Amino acid sequence: MALRKEDMYYNDDQEARNTKRTRITIDVSPELRRRIKMAATQNDLSISEYLGRILDEAVPEEENMAQEEWQPLSPDILEEIDRLHARVVRESGGYLFEDSAELIRQEREERTRYLEQLRELQ
Repeated sequence: MALRKEDMYYNDDQEARNTKRTRITIDVSPELRRRIKMAATQNDLSISEYLGRILDEAVPEEENMAQEEWQPLSPDILEEIDRLHARVVRESGGYLFEDSAELIRQEREERTRYLEQLRELQ
């Protein structure tokens, strides 16, 4: 029976290397690439391993992202919204906005009438 190197020198990183990986391509300046390469070399890592570790630390896990999505609004933000609403009402004379669906419907009707008139002229 032949032994493989992996069988003799198993380490914790072996499982990470065997997981499926995908490629991400980004454009960086030559200066930034040089700095990344130097930092990776100083840490005895390949550029890919170095950037992978940085991204793994910087990008939150999915479950953490879901928890961070909903945050109640602070009282300061709510007060600012109230002030902005009062200002819009004051500056518009109490008339805020027209129903855009109704405006679209009216414009379509007007266009249809115009097209019918053009058809009658032909």
